[in-house]
Parts: sequence; C-alpha cells; structure tokens
Amino acid sequence: MLTIPSVILYESFLSFLGLGIESPLASLGSLISRGVPQINPVRIYWWLIAFPTLTLAGLLIALNFIGDGLREAFDPKSTRR
Repeated sequence: MLTIPSVILYESFLSFLGLGIESPLASLGSLISRGVPQINPVRIYWWLIAFPTLTLAGLLIALNFIGDGLREAFDPKSTRR
C-alpha cells in the first residue's frame, strides 16, 4: 500500500516532463505542466497550478496515512501500547 503514492508521484512527474500520459487524457502532472506557462507578469492564473498541486499533495499524504494505518493494523510484529 505504501508503494501506491510513489507510483502516483512518478507518473505525475513523468507527465509533467511530457513523458507520461498523452494529451487527450489528463493526469495531475500534465495539468500542472499546462498551468506553468500561464504564470506571467501581466496576468497570473495561479489556480491553474495551485489546485492540481494541492490535489496531488493531499492525495499522496492521504494514501501514506492510509497505508501506515493498514500496516499498523495488520502487522503482527508491531507493538501496541
């Protein structure tokens, strides 16, 4: 369960670089890469980069907590106090 956030992070990083999912499909990395050129001195469209970034961060943190909780619940070697 703890490898799922790392796979999502790798996929979004590759999509950000343009090596991942192609144009008709969307991923968080491709959404962030489309928002980066919209940051300019005249008009700043901050929401095009902020919302996909916050969604990615929230998803990764939530999956890490879920994976850690499952490991704590089902690991017979863990000590509980």
